[in-house]
Amino acid sequence: MSKDFDIKNIAKLASINLSEDEQKELDNDLSIILEHVKALSDLKLDTEQKEIFIHPLEKELELQEDKLVESLTHEEALSNAPKSKDGKFVVPPSME
Repeated sequence: MSKDFDIKNIAKLASINLSEDEQKELDNDLSIILEHVKALSDLKLDTEQKEIFIHPLEKELELQEDKLVESLTHEEALSNAPKSKDGKFVVPPSME
């Protein structure tokens, strides 16, 4: 797979400073991720196929069944909040 990214430019766009070691490590990690994405996009799937096995260790994924469980009421959710107003959480502003 061709390398279509520049880790230094990505770090600059993300406004993060990386050491040379961090750049090498992230460059390697991103290459691996992109190889996996390419492998997934190259899969030829039969529309009749119900299961897909893509686990790196060739294991079948064990998925749990969704279950409906009782949740907090609105009042219970707000009960431990340091501050609330008009039924909403009051939090410090993220930008001034």
